[in-house]
Amino acid sequence: MRSWTLFSLVEYMPGGSLYDYLHKNHNVLKLSQLLRFAIDVCKGMEYLHQNNIIHRDLKTANLLMDTQKVIKVADFGVARFQSQGGVMTAETGTYRWMAPEVCLFNVINHQQYDQKADVFSFAIVLWELVTAKVPYDNMTPLQAALGVRQGLRPDLPENAHPKLLDLMQRCWEGVPNKRPSFSDIELELEALVHEVQETSGAVNGK
Repeated sequence: MRSWTLFSLVEYMPGGSLYDYLHKNHNVLKLSQLLRFAIDVCKGMEYLHQNNIIHRDLKTANLLMDTQKVIKVADFGVARFQSQGGVMTAETGTYRWMAPEVCLFNVINHQQYDQKADVFSFAIVLWELVTAKVPYDNMTPLQAALGVRQGLRPDLPENAHPKLLDLMQRCWEGVPNKRPSFSDIELELEALVHEVQETSGAVNGK
């Protein structure tokens, strides 16, 4: 196998998954920690995309934490090179995090999808980080997938930072090429980190 698959096999991540951290341990994140987690995910995904790899199953259960609470992308079981020939497999990934273009109609119509499908999944991860909730928890996974295909998205969380809400909505755009790249997302999140730090410093220094 390619060397990028070896990471998930050899590095022990004692902090467990981000899914468990949020939903089983009931941790509610402060904005600063939320942003660091999101940036960690972006860095991992940006590396994959720079190497023409689509993860295809980005979700909090596949984001693992080390002892320093650094998040790393794991589980490349359904990942593939974007440059590979043939029709991309539909219904690949996990319904609650799946982009609308990664649906059965891709097989029927021989339509392709690309790395922007991972960006959609990241939007759902970001929503989880903000809300500490499971997406579409009042639906079955299949109901959620069908709803997303028809334009359904999670309810925007109240009291979230407006720039995070804006980013979230751009990342889950129905048209894939309207979604930002992970490199652009990382830049936005880093800028927001600095903004939050400056605001906090101004408040504490008055």
